[in-house]
Amino acid sequence: MIFPALHRFAQSRGLLDDLDFTEQTIHAVVSLRGDGSLVGVFPVGDKKNPVKKAVSRIGARNSAAIACLGADTANRIIPGIDPDANRFAIETQALFLNQLRSVHATVKHPGLEAIISFLARLPSDESARFAVKTAFDAQKLKISDWITFSVEGHDGYLIEWTALKTWWRDRCATERATATAASTEPLIPCMVTGELCVPIRTHGTRIKVAPGGLPGGVALVSSDKPAFGSYGFEKSLVSPMSEVAVEGYIRAINYLGDKAHPDHHHRTADTIFLFWCDRPDLAINPAKAIEEGDVTLASADEDWLFNEAATAAPIAPLSDSPIAAKKIFASPDTGTLPAGADAASARFYCLALSGSSARGVIRGWIDQPLRDAVRHMRDWFEDLTIPLDRAVFDPNDKTKDPKKRRRLAEVGGFESRWPLWRLVSSLEGKSDSAPELARYRTSLFSCALLGRNHPVPLELLAVATRRIATTGDCPPARAALIQFLLRRYLSQKPDLNLTTMPAIDQHIQNTAAFHSGRLLRVLQGIQSKALGDRNASVIDKFYSSASATPSSVLGGLVAKAQPHLSKIRKDSPGLAHWFDEQLTEIVGGIVDQGGFKATHDPIEQGEFALGFYYQRILARKQKPEADDTETDE
Repeated sequence: MIFPALHRFAQSRGLLDDLDFTEQTIHAVVSLRGDGSLVGVFPVGDKKNPVKKAVSRIGARNSAAIACLGADTANRIIPGIDPDANRFAIETQALFLNQLRSVHATVKHPGLEAIISFLARLPSDESARFAVKTAFDAQKLKISDWITFSVEGHDGYLIEWTALKTWWRDRCATERATATAASTEPLIPCMVTGELCVPIRTHGTRIKVAPGGLPGGVALVSSDKPAFGSYGFEKSLVSPMSEVAVEGYIRAINYLGDKAHPDHHHRTADTIFLFWCDRPDLAINPAKAIEEGDVTLASADEDWLFNEAATAAPIAPLSDSPIAAKKIFASPDTGTLPAGADAASARFYCLALSGSSARGVIRGWIDQPLRDAVRHMRDWFEDLTIPLDRAVFDPNDKTKDPKKRRRLAEVGGFESRWPLWRLVSSLEGKSDSAPELARYRTSLFSCALLGRNHPVPLELLAVATRRIATTGDCPPARAALIQFLLRRYLSQKPDLNLTTMPAIDQHIQNTAAFHSGRLLRVLQGIQSKALGDRNASVIDKFYSSASATPSSVLGGLVAKAQPHLSKIRKDSPGLAHWFDEQLTEIVGGIVDQGGFKATHDPIEQGEFALGFYYQRILARKQKPEADDTETDE
């Protein structure tokens, strides 16, 4: 289940060690002298290195004034900083000050006295408010930025002072005891921990990382209308959880999706993919390898994962440092991994999450043994392997002459390291919306992590083949995706009994549809050599119809190619001879398969696309002058 897995992750990372406090990014500190006068307002941290501190955990404040102790957004603390402050913000300013007065009445802290004096003076002292506003604006801070205080002579920020933390913990403990004693509700087993509890009725909108959600966050568990309830339950009682369970899944999601932990997530326009393992010490993440397309196949370093009798080897705990994580997860084969039966039983999880206004939307959930995830990852890259139809140059080499630039791969060289974003972008058209692309990505991610028996999304095959018709080209990433989908689909057909990758590829390349795709590419080359550049080529005019209804198009195009061949023969007899040989071979293969088909289904259109792609590789290796279009990358 999703929530127990998230809860276990929160426990393993120590996120539940202190339920009374939660982590929050602090953007600025208001520095004061011992008498409460202003020293200045100073930003802390930045987007790349944010300053995160533990602040008091409070309830959702969608419709009420609730103050966070010791730190809050500027408009909820400083009177006059926001001329458009609403009633709740103004009420929260008073609550914030009164809470500090309550703490000071208990502990008599001189630093608190300075802050209280500063805040109490602002409502009636216009010059003091102006000084704060001027200092605030000079640092280009926003009223929604979180601020706290520091006082000369006292170490740390206000929210770090022991007196403040102790007061808040005591208050929370008293409130819990009072609520438990006054409660008349029966104890219900928590669906996450299994322990008897008084379930939390409102989980709040505190998940901050879901794209598409409100700035204040989204709720993953809620029921605010009768239609959403069941068996008479209301609000969050439809999924009863204890306080610690609620905090567990919320804190885990926010931790996994935080920018400080890039090894645990991948974000798109409207979906975030969160992934983790239930063993924090395992320095391997198949999801990151899939996202980045960076993995070295056939490594012996992970034999332990498939051998429960392997001997354990020492390893340092997995670092949460973005730099360290990037190095580890960029290629799972490069890290030293622990071994043994315990490690081999580890599980891998992936949660796809989006936001819709104030609600969270779960788009996908994967829970499987880590060894299966790694095996499926390797199968994914193996099934994506395809020869390149163009040379690949070093992007750092700025030499203008292509003949002198450093080449990273030649035509015909095999490539398998396709990042997921590149495969998805090969499906993108002008009219595609972000939700459509997110759906494509989720489908491919499931294929990658759930293995060769997972249902094949044939919709993506149709989309990919349509893109060739609209662009006139089939770049390697698109061809790799088409070939991947065909390989997976054909391997799942029991009547074909295709159990190995070479057998599947041979089956594809013997089909009439594959030969028809090759034929169209040859016809395009003949036209180009005979007539030169045209406003509309054979591909522009006939790809769609040749791919879908070959018998209505290709026979006539073959007949029309003969005059073009005669023209080529006068200037380039060798090239004309090569074209003749290609036509004879390809048409013969089509005849052997029963001739041109009247219509092609989506699978055959995919085979047509691969034939179209592979013919360019053949031409560039055997007769480069037969296809000289500029497609080098």
